[in-house]
Amino acid sequence: MSTVAPWGETYPLNGDWEFSWGKLYSPNQSYPATGEYFPVPGIWREYSPQFTLQGHGTYRLKIHKTPAEDNLAIYVPRIPGVYSVYLNKKMIFANGINGIDRTNTEFLAHPSSLVYELDSLDTELIVNVSNYRGNFLKGGIRNPFLIGDLDLLKAKVIEESIWETVLVAIIFSIGLYHLIFFASYRKDLAPLFFSFFCFLVAFYSFVTSGLQYLITPELTLDLRIRMEYFCEACLLPSVYMILRTMYPKQFGQKWLSILMGTMLVFILSVFVLGEEELIYLYSFFMHVPPFYTVVLLAVLGFTWWQNEPRARTVFLSGLILAVSMINDVLWGLYEFYFLIPYSFPAALVGFISFNSYIISLRFTKDLEKAETFAELQSKYNEQLRVNAEEKAKFATLVDQSVDKGLHSIIDQLESKESSDKSLVKLKNELNQTLSGVRDILDLMHHQGGKEELVEEEMRKFVQKTPNFSHSEIQTVSQFLRIDECLQVQRIFSDVVKIGARRLGESKIFWGREGDSILLRIQMIGNSENREEFPAHLEADLKARAEKLGARFFLLSEVGKFEFELRIHS
Repeated sequence: MSTVAPWGETYPLNGDWEFSWGKLYSPNQSYPATGEYFPVPGIWREYSPQFTLQGHGTYRLKIHKTPAEDNLAIYVPRIPGVYSVYLNKKMIFANGINGIDRTNTEFLAHPSSLVYELDSLDTELIVNVSNYRGNFLKGGIRNPFLIGDLDLLKAKVIEESIWETVLVAIIFSIGLYHLIFFASYRKDLAPLFFSFFCFLVAFYSFVTSGLQYLITPELTLDLRIRMEYFCEACLLPSVYMILRTMYPKQFGQKWLSILMGTMLVFILSVFVLGEEELIYLYSFFMHVPPFYTVVLLAVLGFTWWQNEPRARTVFLSGLILAVSMINDVLWGLYEFYFLIPYSFPAALVGFISFNSYIISLRFTKDLEKAETFAELQSKYNEQLRVNAEEKAKFATLVDQSVDKGLHSIIDQLESKESSDKSLVKLKNELNQTLSGVRDILDLMHHQGGKEELVEEEMRKFVQKTPNFSHSEIQTVSQFLRIDECLQVQRIFSDVVKIGARRLGESKIFWGREGDSILLRIQMIGNSENREEFPAHLEADLKARAEKLGARFFLLSEVGKFEFELRIHS
């Protein structure tokens, strides 16, 4: 360090450090020198075949500075496992108790301070590492120690904390924005899945940042690994759900759903496997995301080829995310980068920002379509209204014309000799024709459905007539044609007139009985109105029953009235 000027700069203490395998340093005894040197940063499984995955060891580095180099400090990085750092036999940093096996190794908490001043010209830096807890596949010192100006290193720590906080807050805010987006417009699930993806990335950014050590210093190493693994296992399924919502034709294929469903094996393993088994599976899982990513990109490319809206832009943003993910996967597996370090979180931020715009654009297009549809619906309703007015006008003209013509003929027939049977028959047929024409005109006027013709009419009658309060009216008109429903309505109206309101308790039953549809009307007591009804009502009743292909029974006497119509459905 005597050959460099550290003021205003920081330097990584990269290079060969003295390493003692299977030994732990203690201030009560001297350093167990071995004369072996290995590179730092580095993991000891790559140093020598005799170094096992789980183990313990001690690193040492001697630092010399001149009197002119004052205000120097050392930055201690986060190291996988349990470790302790000494400067000239004084422990300055420890996140637990180093042990020689899993039983004796204990994690306690991560210290909040990372920067320590070098107050002597010659400093002996010693680091004990035990990786029996946490990720034992990465035993060693993976991240570099830094040396430089004390104030600069402290500013660096604060700056990193600020950037990490801003990053998590921004991604979380984008997720919250899209969740509110979805709550306001629930017809599109894309904002919902995108908000879940943003929350997942925000949590992943927190778990993999230094913020977690400041906010939750006592969180166990095992739980930290499970949270990180869970986030990584959920990232691809959440992206798949977004794409499936945007492009259901391509991403809704059964084989693709089954393939993405296999990710549940990894997600569930977070909750059921032990610590060591989970780490082995996690190391295997690192090989899986690139394969799934290639499949998703291939389908997305096919979607682009089919000219789906915005598929090209989504494909390009997904390709950038995939390349950055592979870069970080290679580092996790082989300690090798071909892009800038930690490119995946940066690409995630870009992916989220870019696709947030796409989701918003999709929402805007949907609103434009909704406005266009509303305009078309309004025009359609106006056209229906005009058509209904024209139909009603036409029906009225036909009604007046036919009614006038047929009644004129009937009046002429009634003026003839009534003993002529052919004339009587002709008059009856003309009455039936007039009745049929009126039925057609009434159907032309009718704007509702079958239930309005039958059940609604019966219910209105029951509401107006208190002594029919115990009636039972089922909805069975859907089993009849609309012209048959009109016949039932007419029969019901005529029967009520023939029955001429009785004063006693009465009842209507309309519903299914066996394989038939049954209308039963029962009235008890004397009639309020003793006028004689025209004889043509019963004849009309018989004619309408014949049109329905139904049988009816009518009993009208003093104190009692019964009617039953049975329609075979």
